[in-house]
Amino acid sequence: MPIHEFRCLNCGYIFELLIMSKNEIDSVLCPKCESSNVGKLMSVANISVDKRPNSASRRQPPVEHHTCDTGSCDTIELPGYER
Repeated sequence: MPIHEFRCLNCGYIFELLIMSKNEIDSVLCPKCESSNVGKLMSVANISVDKRPNSASRRQPPVEHHTCDTGSCDTIELPGYER
């Protein structure tokens, strides 16, 4: 689904909108203060994990969350990917 995440640059409110066409992105307003001064955020991916007991994805958590110098960082281990 084309759900986009935005942050209002005036009041700091973070919100999501269902955007069906690129033209709609130009007319996004903050639902809290109704400002058009909004920025699009990069959203974390939503992945599905195999929950069977002996699957490769059960050996380690699929998402590791930690802090880094720039703030919050996520590492996602996708099934089938080898480093």
